[in-house]
Amino acid sequence: MNDQKELSPPVQQKHKMPLILSLLLGGLISEAVGFVLIRKGFEHSPDFHAFFSTTAIGQLVKTIITSPAILSGTAFEAVHFGFLLELLSLSDVSFIIPLTSFGYILTPIFANTFLHEAIPPLRWAGISLICAGVIVIMRKS
Repeated sequence: MNDQKELSPPVQQKHKMPLILSLLLGGLISEAVGFVLIRKGFEHSPDFHAFFSTTAIGQLVKTIITSPAILSGTAFEAVHFGFLLELLSLSDVSFIIPLTSFGYILTPIFANTFLHEAIPPLRWAGISLICAGVIVIMRKS
């Protein structure tokens, strides 16, 4: 006999939502931090105009492996991927992936705050449209 009582699907779904939202927030924060750190690491690196040349690829690899910011950012992106894997184990892809578009709000906020990037109003309008579309899609879920 199983000592654990199985929850009915509606109750189980209800209790999963706070976990899903917590994991989503953790994932989106780690993604935004990762992107900002990677960008920060590339601020003082040479431009890679001829990306497919052997010299440019060598420069890129050297920049990546010698930049603490890029390495840290990559680690944050790996953490983000871990959150994403956990989220996908809890719910449908068609539910989880649209939710990740809220990173389109968080990442520019982090970029503005930590990199002092200017975010023009038209870009914010586009980001808002994407997120509004996700809200419409998710409304019935």
